[in-house]
Amino acid sequence: MPTDKKTIKSYDDYAAKWALKLRGGDNFAHKYLEKPAMYKKLPDLKGKVVLCVGCGTGEECEHLRSLGAKRVVGIDISKKQIDFAKKSYPDLEFYVMDMEKLNFADASFDFVYSSLTMHYIKDWTKTLRGIHKVLKKNGAFLFSTHHPVKWGARVNRSKEKTSFLLGCETHQSGESEVFGDYLKTRKINDLWFNEFKVSFYHRPLSEILKDIRFFRLSCG
Repeated sequence: MPTDKKTIKSYDDYAAKWALKLRGGDNFAHKYLEKPAMYKKLPDLKGKVVLCVGCGTGEECEHLRSLGAKRVVGIDISKKQIDFAKKSYPDLEFYVMDMEKLNFADASFDFVYSSLTMHYIKDWTKTLRGIHKVLKKNGAFLFSTHHPVKWGARVNRSKEKTSFLLGCETHQSGESEVFGDYLKTRKINDLWFNEFKVSFYHRPLSEILKDIRFFRLSCG
């Protein structure tokens, strides 16, 4: 659920292709790594009310419903992604909504799910507080994000291959060359699939854990 306007437009323009990639299993990282890992962590959803943050074209909402959830609500800031989700799964609920401005009553959901969405925002505080407000007592929030080691690396892309390099090299001259920047929180502008312009934030693991720890302490 990107908040960068250019990235939102990219998701709008790419909605149909994105759905085909997910439904056709062409996105191998999703199919074989991230989705199986996330689904393995899901609690018992039978009879539960579930919010899916950054639902895209709705495939995961359908999966959550198939596990027995009583009600599944999906939100995304991309209008065309939501339009596609509504057409594909008309019996589920979808809304165009910013994850930093959740418009639901307090204690509305038993469970909140978000797959590969949090890295689109620089400061997680507002989103974490909003999710805490809409969760019922003893509710849970399950999310995934970009791995900071990979996305802190220098990315070299071509039509033939993509490489990630993190570290340093000392040349014979004695000068050192650093590849990537793991420690600095920063915005990254990238090109996926040789056609999809996207912006997101790299944050080191220490910053991610600090935000989560501070959030847990502030919420008691």
